[in-house]
Amino acid sequence: MKGRKGAGAVFFPVLAFFLAPALFGQNLDFDQVRADEEFRGGVQAFHNGYYNQASQAFKKALSFKPRDTRIRLWLGRAYYQSGLNEAALAEWKTVAKAGGGSPLLDGLLEILESRRGIGRELRGPERWVVSGEIGGTFGENVFFRRPSSVRTRRDGSFFVVGFVTNRVVQLDSNGMVKKTLTGGLEGFDHPFDIVEDRDGAVYVSEFRGDRVAKCDRDGNRLLSIGGKGRGPGKLLGPQYLALDRDGNLYVSDWGNRRVSKFSRTGDFLLSFGGASGAYPGLQAPTGVLCHEGHVYVADDGRKQVAVFDSSGNHLATLLQGRLESFEGMRRLPEGDFLISDGQRLYRYGLEEDSLSLLTDFGGIAKRVLSADRDANGNLLAPDFDAGVVHVLSELTGMHAGLTVMVRGIEAREFPKITLEVHVTNRYGDPVVGLGADNFIVSERRVRVERVDLRFAAHKSASFDIALLPDRSPEMAAKRSVVEKAAREAWDRMGKAGIFRVVSPGAAPTVVSRPEDPPAVMARAAADTDGSYGPDWAFDLGIRLAVSELAVSRNRKAILFLSSGTLPGTAFRRYGLQETADYMKNNSVAFYPVYLSDSGGTPELEFLARETGGRSIRYFAPPGLTSLAEDLSAQPDGTYVLEYRSSSPTDFGRAFIPVEVEAFLVRRSGRDESGYFGPLEF
Repeated sequence: MKGRKGAGAVFFPVLAFFLAPALFGQNLDFDQVRADEEFRGGVQAFHNGYYNQASQAFKKALSFKPRDTRIRLWLGRAYYQSGLNEAALAEWKTVAKAGGGSPLLDGLLEILESRRGIGRELRGPERWVVSGEIGGTFGENVFFRRPSSVRTRRDGSFFVVGFVTNRVVQLDSNGMVKKTLTGGLEGFDHPFDIVEDRDGAVYVSEFRGDRVAKCDRDGNRLLSIGGKGRGPGKLLGPQYLALDRDGNLYVSDWGNRRVSKFSRTGDFLLSFGGASGAYPGLQAPTGVLCHEGHVYVADDGRKQVAVFDSSGNHLATLLQGRLESFEGMRRLPEGDFLISDGQRLYRYGLEEDSLSLLTDFGGIAKRVLSADRDANGNLLAPDFDAGVVHVLSELTGMHAGLTVMVRGIEAREFPKITLEVHVTNRYGDPVVGLGADNFIVSERRVRVERVDLRFAAHKSASFDIALLPDRSPEMAAKRSVVEKAAREAWDRMGKAGIFRVVSPGAAPTVVSRPEDPPAVMARAAADTDGSYGPDWAFDLGIRLAVSELAVSRNRKAILFLSSGTLPGTAFRRYGLQETADYMKNNSVAFYPVYLSDSGGTPELEFLARETGGRSIRYFAPPGLTSLAEDLSAQPDGTYVLEYRSSSPTDFGRAFIPVEVEAFLVRRSGRDESGYFGPLEF
C-alpha cells in the first residue's frame, strides 16, 4: 500500500477527443472545451498527488472560464494539500461570495478559520461535559459490572476492567466489544487496573487475589506477580499500576501502605513509601504514574501526591490539601496529569504547579476511580458505583463535526474505485479506530451498497521516513556523526522503516532512494562529496521531502538531522506556518534530531509540535532508542476505502461526483470530490 496508482493517463492531449462529438453542433464553445480539458488533467494530477501540477491546470482552466466555481473549488483543494492554507481559503471564500457555496463549504471555512493563527489559543477555559455513556450490558450479555479502570490504546480502542465480573473487555472506538480477557484457567480475582507494555502484554492487578497477572494480548496468563502477605514482594489489595520507560512495573499496595516495583519478568525489585526523615510515609496509596524518571503516588490518606525517584527515595510532596480525595492518576500526552477525586476530574500542570477543574460530571457521577484520554481526544471515565463508563467531550468542540478530506481517488481499474480519505476532528487532530461501518459513500447522490475498508494508516506496521540532513557549514565538520545517526535510525526502525535522503542544498535533491542499502543511505546523508554552504534551503528541502512522502499511505515522518540552528533564510520562499501546514495537511510528522549538546530553535520546536512530532537529543538519553516506539505512537487518520461503481463514464469524459461521510459516536463530517473514468476510444 505504498503509493497511489493513477486514475488514468495525465500527460497527453485530449482536446481532439472532447472536440470530436461537438463538431456537429452549431454553437461550439471552444473556451469550455479547453477548460474541461485542463480541469480533467487537474483532477487526475490531484489524485496522483501532483498538487503543483494540479494547481497549474486549474488556474489555466480558470483562464478560460473564470466564473466556474467548480474549478475554483478544486484549485482551493490543490492549494490546501500544498500547505497554502491562506490561498485555499481565499479561493473558497471567492466561491462563497459568488453564490457557489454550500453548507459543506461554509462548515469547512469555519473550521479552517478556527485553526489558523491564534484561533486555537482563544478557545477559552477547558471544560468537559458528559456526551455519552457506555453500559456493561449488551443485549442479554453482561460484559462488565463495577468498572474500576479504563486504559486507552493507540488504535482508538480501550480496555474496561470489570471488578465484579472478573474480566477485562476491549471495546473499539464505537464502544463495541472486540475481545474479552479472562486471565486464563485461573481467571481474575476481582481485577482493578490494567496497563499494557510496548510488546502487547498486559498487567492486571487483582484486588482480592493479592497479585498481579501478566497476560498475553489474548488474556492468557503468563505469570503471577506478588501473592498475599506483608513481606518483600508480597501484596495486600493491589490497586493502581504504572510502567516506566524500562518496562518496570509499579503497584500501589493499599493494604501494605507502599508501592512495590517489579521487573518485566516479574522479579521483585523493591518497595518504598515508608517513613524517612521528615516524610511520614504513605497512608493510603492510590493512583501511581511514572514521568521523566520519577514516580508520583497519590495518597488519599494524607490528601497529597508524593514524588519518589526510581529507587524509592522521597523527593517532594505536591498538591497537599488541595483535593478532597485522591484516586487514579494518568499522564496526558502533553505531560500534564489527569487526576480523579471520585466525583470530579482535574488537570494538574507539573511545571506551573497549576490545578484546574475539568468536569464535575454535571453532578451525575457517583464514584469515578480514574479516567483516560482516548486516541480521538475524548475522556473515558469508569464510574464504579454507577456501573457505566462516562464519555466526555470538550465543551467548545462537543457540537463540532469531523473534517473529512478525500485526498485521492483511483479509477484505473474501473469499475473498482479506491478512495483515500483523511479524517480529523475540529482542531485538525487525526481520528483513528474507524471501520467500514463508520463511512457512507455516494456517487451522483446515490449511496453505494457495499464499502470495504482496505487500509487504515494507524494500523500500518511500516513507516515512510525522509532523512533531511542540515547542510550548514557547521555540519560539514560533523559528517561522521551524521552518517552514524542515519545508520542508527535505520537500525532502530528495522524492517518497519522505508528511508530516503533529501539533501537541502541550494537546489535540494533526493540523494538516496528506499531501495538503497543502509550503508549507501548513511553515506548519502553525510554527503561526503560536499554540498554544505550558507545558502542551503531548509524550506525547499522540507517541501521536496513532503512531496516524496505524500503518495505513501503509511505513517510518515521527516527526521531533520540538525546542528541546532537555522539560517536567517530558512523560510525565505515559504513561511514557517506554510511549512507546518504542508506537513500537517499531508500527515507528515517532523522530528528535529539535534546532533549537538546544546542548541535548538523555536521554529524547529514549533514545527515538531504542530505536526505531532517531537525533538530528540541524539547524545542525551534516550537518543534514538525509542524512535520506533515514538513513530508507532503517531496517530494518522488516513483510510483507504474500496467499492464498485455503477455510474456511466461516457467513455471517460464524464466527471463522476463522489460524497464520503464519516461518523463517530455523535459526530460526523462529509466531503465532496469526484473523478474521471479511464478514457475509452
